[in-house]
Amino acid sequence: MEGKFEKFVRDHRSELDDKTPPENTWLNIERKLESSRPASYLRYWQAAAVLFFVVSLGLFIKNYQPNETELVVSETVQEFETTEEYYFELIESQQGVLTSYLGQYPDLASDFKNDLEELSQNYNKLKADFEATGDMEVLHALINNLQLQQKLLSNQLNIIQQIEQENENVSI
Repeated sequence: MEGKFEKFVRDHRSELDDKTPPENTWLNIERKLESSRPASYLRYWQAAAVLFFVVSLGLFIKNYQPNETELVVSETVQEFETTEEYYFELIESQQGVLTSYLGQYPDLASDFKNDLEELSQNYNKLKADFEATGDMEVLHALINNLQLQQKLLSNQLNIIQQIEQENENVSI
């Protein structure tokens, strides 16, 4: 079932092989094919893919980049940790000095220890609240509590020093 064209080409092959088409023949064929093609949706799909990629990238960056508020909170928390460490060291140092005196003045020791214990318990509650909420007001309350603990210790040391000075003056 060979077609007429195929039979013609086979029969006249030798005559056709020595002929070469003009150089611009393939260019003309390509132009005709391009003009006769229906509109390709490939360009639209490419544009849609690029648009999808750009939008996805934008959303990814927006969702995974910390905003200014988070950065400020992070810096504030770091500053608080430094402040907390400073006050802990100061309080521990003052408590060490006071411990050596409190054996000599038991009346002062009981009131002082109760006040300091109450402040310490409040500090622990505030710390738990801050860790749960991250509220800046609670953070400021934590710092105030540490300052109160330190002032209480300083005042207690001042009272003991005054008593010591009075005892020295009386004995002289």
